[in-house]
Amino acid sequence: MTATAPKVAAVVLSYKPDAGIIGNIDELAKQAERVYVVNNSPDDSATADVLAPLTRRDSVVVLDQAGNVGVAAGFNSGMRQALADGFDYVWIFDQDSTVSDGMLTALLTAFEQPGAPVAIAGPALRAEETGHLYDGESSSGIRDQVALISSGALFAREALDEIGLHDERLFIDYVDHDISLRARRSGFRIVKVYDTVLDHRFGASVPSTFLGRRIYLSNYSPMRHYYMTRNRVIMVRRYGLGRWFWEDAAYAAKSWIKVVLCEKDRNRKIGAALRGAAEGLRFRQVATRVD
Repeated sequence: MTATAPKVAAVVLSYKPDAGIIGNIDELAKQAERVYVVNNSPDDSATADVLAPLTRRDSVVVLDQAGNVGVAAGFNSGMRQALADGFDYVWIFDQDSTVSDGMLTALLTAFEQPGAPVAIAGPALRAEETGHLYDGESSSGIRDQVALISSGALFAREALDEIGLHDERLFIDYVDHDISLRARRSGFRIVKVYDTVLDHRFGASVPSTFLGRRIYLSNYSPMRHYYMTRNRVIMVRRYGLGRWFWEDAAYAAKSWIKVVLCEKDRNRKIGAALRGAAEGLRFRQVATRVD
């Protein structure tokens, strides 16, 4: 008897996108059976114009939100709809990530690995602005990870049925860390498939020069620094100082060196981070499950 091919839906989170999102969605629709576009800027006229062509695509469904509900709630809206519509896997993306040919097939092979079941599989990451793989992304095969970024991550329904969806109280940053670490705590594996690559951009990345060396600045807003710091503290309180923390601390240290030495508005960003740290310490850790 021939095994039934798994049903896969994609979810693309959209907030005031440019026209490039249409090409990304068209490429994604070649691999996923359906694409749910979560519109987090429903009252923005420019967004309506950009997304208008999608209404003519049978395989694409636009899900307008009440406003900017955040990354966690936005992804959950699309994932919840995909699960309700009977899909076996949900594949989630930021609006500015570009899928490569054959990526879905490569990611699905990860779920056939022996041993503990895989909850989430993701691709290697390449910087869209440079065309180079990010640090630590040059490898091959399928390897276990502590956590994966959201964009490009393929989730198994089996795992989501057990661990639930994203923690919407986090709103944006460390949403991906939380669901990855929660899955691992429940006995699932998190893996990266290095033989397929996603072009991705972190923040409003722009080139700059420091000590004669070309660097790229994320230029996150003070509000993003608030959430990054608040949620980093929350993650430490939830999961302790494990491997995830030291990997993240190395990334955060490099980012803050760029903020302090190279970026504009550094005083506001530092102040926002300090407020975030204080709020993270006050954050009420209650056991919640989002389905």
